[in-house]
Amino acid sequence: MDAELRADGLGSSRAILVVEGPDDKRVFARHVLDPAQILPAGGRKLLLSAHEKANVHQRAKIVFVTDCDYEVRRGALHGSPDLIITTLTDMESDLIALGLVEPLVLELVPQALESQAVCHSICVSVLAKAKKISIPLGRLRMAAQPLGIPLDLDDVKISRYWNSKTASMNFARLVDAMHSKVSDVVSFNDWRALVAESPDDMGMCHGKDLLRSVAYVLKSEYRVADMTSDLLARLMRAHLTGDYLEKWDVIRRIKTWQQASQRYVLLA
Repeated sequence: MDAELRADGLGSSRAILVVEGPDDKRVFARHVLDPAQILPAGGRKLLLSAHEKANVHQRAKIVFVTDCDYEVRRGALHGSPDLIITTLTDMESDLIALGLVEPLVLELVPQALESQAVCHSICVSVLAKAKKISIPLGRLRMAAQPLGIPLDLDDVKISRYWNSKTASMNFARLVDAMHSKVSDVVSFNDWRALVAESPDDMGMCHGKDLLRSVAYVLKSEYRVADMTSDLLARLMRAHLTGDYLEKWDVIRRIKTWQQASQRYVLLA
């Protein structure tokens, strides 16, 4: 109802973009006709509930964007013209895939200023290591989903499981240690089995884990001081220009919805 009232108040040609939270609004805020057109739902469950309850008349005015969060791989979530799901696990994963780490490396790592080739090489190395850290964490997240336990992995000390010499995670040790977070609902052996069944590919990378891993590699290998995942996320949003947006499938699908509904939220 709030979204519909906003749309009506802004005029017959304006649409409302519903996103999960404030950080998602920040991704789009500089790229829409009016920031008032972006409405954070207060979480993924509320967003999906609102989409489900919206009638045909309301869906002509409102477009929803949500994270995939492994649910598409499970077959538990399906998109529609007015329900746009991130290409990868979440918004941050999509932004990283667009190439937004490279301008950050250029800004933060002095060696990257030597040449474009050096900058690109550093970026490739940082991302490769960040993905090797993030894939195991993503597998844990996916394994815990059916248990109804959203794993909080912020307290996981990457240095405890990451071997910088071999550029690899001690996955077995990590799996065993994380059982303590789910031990109330699943046995040790069943937990191991759940994790073993989870896919082992780049699509498992969660944006939150990727950003934290990038920050870790930048600090540990390139001496970038005071680096955090939150700071990286803010820098990525600041560097999100029109050139990057044009490559983003989420934007393409919003534009397709706009043409069909003849209501607009994005700047031309």
